[in-house]
Amino acid sequence: MAQDGTLQGQIGAVDNLQAPLPVWNRESTIIGMTIVFTAITSTCVLLRLYARFRIMNMAGWDDYCMIFVITMGGVGTVCLCMLPGLGGIGSHLLELSDAKRQTYFKLFYVADGSFVSTVALIKLCLLLQYLRIFDRGLQRRVCLAMFILVGLWALVTSFMAWVPCFPVHAFWDWSVEDKKCYAYGSKYLSGHYATFLTHSIVNMSLDLIIFAILLPLLFRLSTQHRTKLGTNVLAALRLAETVRHKAMSYPTFDHSWYAPALCMLGMLEVNFACIGASIPVFWPVFKNRLEAIFVTREINVSVAARNSSDMQLQRLESLHSQDGSDGTKRLWREGSREVDKSHHYQDSYVIDQVDPLRARTARAVDTTVTTGGHAGEPRNDKAM
Repeated sequence: MAQDGTLQGQIGAVDNLQAPLPVWNRESTIIGMTIVFTAITSTCVLLRLYARFRIMNMAGWDDYCMIFVITMGGVGTVCLCMLPGLGGIGSHLLELSDAKRQTYFKLFYVADGSFVSTVALIKLCLLLQYLRIFDRGLQRRVCLAMFILVGLWALVTSFMAWVPCFPVHAFWDWSVEDKKCYAYGSKYLSGHYATFLTHSIVNMSLDLIIFAILLPLLFRLSTQHRTKLGTNVLAALRLAETVRHKAMSYPTFDHSWYAPALCMLGMLEVNFACIGASIPVFWPVFKNRLEAIFVTREINVSVAARNSSDMQLQRLESLHSQDGSDGTKRLWREGSREVDKSHHYQDSYVIDQVDPLRARTARAVDTTVTTGGHAGEPRNDKAM
């Protein structure tokens, strides 16, 4: 480490130019993963907003906050996709020209500021969403306290990320002499590393607290908890990567070489958080609509043997009185043959004509088709 303890003095302290190219540093990996996960996240967020604004008509502050999150995250996504070609991320800092190095730090400034603001906003969005669930009790008070705490943390960290130097352009233009930089723009190794490490630890701690608030509803919101758990894992990995290379300054200050791993883990963390906040909102709504579309109907076809003498289309006998006394019509039946009226009036076709609006189940036997055969033949029933 350089004796003056500055970042510029640490450049080239160790020769790592012959190190193998990590998979994170490949341009195809950076752009490919960013586009794929951003597309998935955008789809989930749009479905959430459509369900809240158009289907349920129950838009709230958490939805407006989510719009801000996806907009801010989109800015960082664009910068991250531009960094490999224009900024040279994934390459060694010593191999970049002065102009490209300045472009790199300018794009990284926007991407890092977007990330810091987005991870804070997504926490506020989740807490606003929790406040819609808990209308009273201890959990609501905890959510309100956490909302105030996270809000203050968001203001402080966002200011430090977007205004790391006075003037701001001194962050990427190292030729500015009369400048004052701190936190993310600190020119000293200790301040630079402490800023990234502190943000990672506090960010992961807040994620764990927010995750724990909904533990009583673990089984009702299992999808959200799984994605939130994935977010915590990614935050832990990002913390480990920060410690490993001391915020891109160990064993040498090679910012563009060590930055891809931190950038990709941060991108995944934001995307998983947005997905976890969106799926529990739109999935129950669309699931109910899909169940109403797919209806199963069943038709039974029966084959039965009947005697030809039983094929009657009229009553067996209908005669008038022959005594001529009163001309009253009498109905005659052969032998002791009785008509089963209870069965006759339970026919589905007859009931449909009498009461066409009667309640039906989604899965029912609509039609029974009986085809005649000769006497003595076995009866066959077919279901379609």
